[in-house]
Amino acid sequence: MSFQDNTTESTGPSTDSVVEPTAGVGGTETTPEADTIIESRDLNVYYNDTQALQDVSMEIPEQQVTALIGPSGCGKSTYLRCLNRMNDLIDAARVEGEVRFRGKNVYDDDVGPVALRRKIGMVFQEPNPFPKSIYDNVAYGLRVQGKDDDLDEKVETALRRA
Repeated sequence: MSFQDNTTESTGPSTDSVVEPTAGVGGTETTPEADTIIESRDLNVYYNDTQALQDVSMEIPEQQVTALIGPSGCGKSTYLRCLNRMNDLIDAARVEGEVRFRGKNVYDDDVGPVALRRKIGMVFQEPNPFPKSIYDNVAYGLRVQGKDDDLDEKVETALRRA
């Protein structure tokens, strides 16, 4: 899944989304209706006292391609990290507002971030490991899957293959 972010001068990402039309009956173009899979409402993100996102509301339709496009530093990655609660790993980050995945607020107390990240993954263009040791970064995936047996051996094997 990709996302769109058209930025404005001072207010951050806009709420516009682009849905490609498809050929309809008689050659007319129609825009397919799709259920919303991810929705943000009045989303604000702060790093300490600095506001990174301001009042972002957006609906992302299921089975559609949506792209976040904008200059460096405009909040694209910050927004994406809100979708699967990766900002939870940043001590200085504070998130306000709602992010819903299939209608459920991902910041509700009964939503586990690890289970959420199994459903909403992210791959960045440039690898950016967690602020942990190389060992802990390599072992992270195994640990969250509960596969702690022979962890040292598995990490060493993975590092040798890299």
